[in-house]
Amino acid sequence: MKRIRADSIAVFLIVLVVAIFFWPVVQGKLPVPTDALVGLYHPWRDLYAKGYPRGVPYKNFLITDPVRQQIPWRKIAIDSWKEGKIPSWNPFNFSGMSLAGNIQAGVFYPFNILFFILNFPRAWTLLIMLQPLLAGIFLYFYLRSNHLSPLASVFGGVTWAFSGFMIAWLTWGTILHVVLWLPLILMSIDKLNNSRLLWSAILVFSLVCQFFAGHAQVSLYVFLLSGFYAFWRRSNFFWILLLLSILLTSIQWIPFVRSLLESSRIGVSDSWQISGWFLPWQHLAQFFAPDFFGNPATLNYWGEWNYGEFIGYISVVGIIFAIFALLIPKKSESVKFWSITLGITLLFLLPTPLAKLPYILKIPVFSSLQPTRLMAIVDFALVMLAAFGFEQWQSKRDKRIWYAVTVVGVILSILWVVTPLLGSTNADIARRNLILPSGVFGLTVLSMAVVSRSWAAVILLLIVSVDLIRFGWKFTPFTPEAYFFPQTAIIEFLQKQPKPFRVMSTDPKIVPPNTLAFYGIESVEGYDPIYSSRYEEFMAALNRQRPDISAPFGFNRIITTATDSSRLLSLMNTQFVLSPSDIKSAGFEKVFQEGQTRIYKNASLVRAYFVEGVRVVHTKQETIEALFTMDSPDKLAIVEKQILLDTIPMNQDERVDLVRYDPDGMEIVTISSHVRFLVIGNMYDPGWFVTIDGNPPVPIYRANYLFFGVVVPSGEHHIWVQYR
Repeated sequence: MKRIRADSIAVFLIVLVVAIFFWPVVQGKLPVPTDALVGLYHPWRDLYAKGYPRGVPYKNFLITDPVRQQIPWRKIAIDSWKEGKIPSWNPFNFSGMSLAGNIQAGVFYPFNILFFILNFPRAWTLLIMLQPLLAGIFLYFYLRSNHLSPLASVFGGVTWAFSGFMIAWLTWGTILHVVLWLPLILMSIDKLNNSRLLWSAILVFSLVCQFFAGHAQVSLYVFLLSGFYAFWRRSNFFWILLLLSILLTSIQWIPFVRSLLESSRIGVSDSWQISGWFLPWQHLAQFFAPDFFGNPATLNYWGEWNYGEFIGYISVVGIIFAIFALLIPKKSESVKFWSITLGITLLFLLPTPLAKLPYILKIPVFSSLQPTRLMAIVDFALVMLAAFGFEQWQSKRDKRIWYAVTVVGVILSILWVVTPLLGSTNADIARRNLILPSGVFGLTVLSMAVVSRSWAAVILLLIVSVDLIRFGWKFTPFTPEAYFFPQTAIIEFLQKQPKPFRVMSTDPKIVPPNTLAFYGIESVEGYDPIYSSRYEEFMAALNRQRPDISAPFGFNRIITTATDSSRLLSLMNTQFVLSPSDIKSAGFEKVFQEGQTRIYKNASLVRAYFVEGVRVVHTKQETIEALFTMDSPDKLAIVEKQILLDTIPMNQDERVDLVRYDPDGMEIVTISSHVRFLVIGNMYDPGWFVTIDGNPPVPIYRANYLFFGVVVPSGEHHIWVQYR
């Protein structure tokens, strides 16, 4: 009973700290960076132009990814579930791509149930709030299972919940949902010998959840750390449960691996040689003074790119106790494990020869991963050490705590000394941002030296909470719910147009890639680290306006259109073009305008149409060259496999009628006098199945580099196209 009471109070304290951090939610604000959406991009800027002629003020330009990736993708998945369908195909980005193969969409994450209870903005807000809450509570109970006191466990839980890594990735709604399961996984491994059935179920559930949460790289790190922990604990049964978890998650990782293999991400890259790929040595300073190099939220960041990848701050108090744990001569098995884990992870996080080896040797998968995401494991190991250090200091008189204090004091002093050498502007930024960490250091030393240990422990917990909440508030935007993907006249116009069609923009300031997906509008553009290498090549040729599909392709995560005059746009069913200025090219008709944003209609090909014949080529280069030279794309299709088909002119009685269109399929009625090739302007993918008149699926052929088609007999036919 005594333990239950202590644990209840401890959990209440963690809930209280989380509630204080999210207090702006009570005021009607959401922890979502949609202020950047309406402040940076049209047509949302047009919507607010009267009140904010220079744009809505936004807090943090660095963290726009959630509104350009995670939120639109989750919206597509949830809409599909609500229609009673398993989310499989995303037609809204890159002219179409596998939705099940996009792990960041979180298609199968159990917490998606929230979106069936609340409206989307509030469900997303709760999803964000659950991250530090569950992370802190789960770590609390894991530390308690390691025989730490309630106070030391709360200290660890709060420090982990608002550590640098957690704050940097808080608004994504995916990465932290991966790592929050880590304490529960580790505790389950420890408990397998007690109540095997219960803890086996908890372990499998946690492993499955962390994979479905939506970030493959961090999930891989969690799997590796869990395996290392099971090996350390000699838990052989873990490997059986791991295999079971892999089997249960196959519905996600099989399409994900297929998408990965078809993408350019799996190829050789020299990105690892750029500055900021690893954690730069000088950025170790951020473990002691998080904003020594400035902060993107205050527009004064001057360090290597980017801040979010490098921040691992666990408070000055936390780093003191972590160093103290490392200095303990007779370490427990747990402290040994986390010391080794920290050391190994730092070796791969920093630009050491060992860290560069996977890239030099071109080891598959690992050579394509940016190692800065290892900060998740570094922070977790530091927090574990800090909690054990706090417990040691709280329970025993150990003068080595002052060695740790001295180390941190010396490092802060060095930072003060080198500050004048940074140049006037950078020095001013660094100097200002050293004041708070130094003040926290001073309060920590004073508490340890003057106050009794029992009261000092409470004071230090309070200092950590205030320090990390302040740090988190500085970086995290809380925005009015009205900014959450508001409706505009431009968007309403597009939503009312007969589907299917695709849009593009001529300027990066208009509808950034993926954002229109939230509104159910298809685009030729997209932003994703994993997409078809063929699409990358095709769009490179389109933007270069010549049949050149050779590398390099520039920043290989974002695809935009740099021209409105390419003949390839018509092939893509690009019916509407959004532009901040008048388009003078032939074939475009202005149909709508809101503020500075104009919509032009393009005379594009429809989504499904008959051609009079096909031309067979054998290489990708031949295909792209043929597309650039053919005179009538509406009469000829370029295919890469032999099709026995006569070229016969079309007559006026032949037609293709699209009678139903869904994101993952369509129903077509055709009438033809001869055997015809039906071009379907959806991205080619082995998951497409085409049936004619209810018969078994017919072969599909890659057509016009990106799309596909089928051979249709003469006469009238009902054709069903479905992605499975």
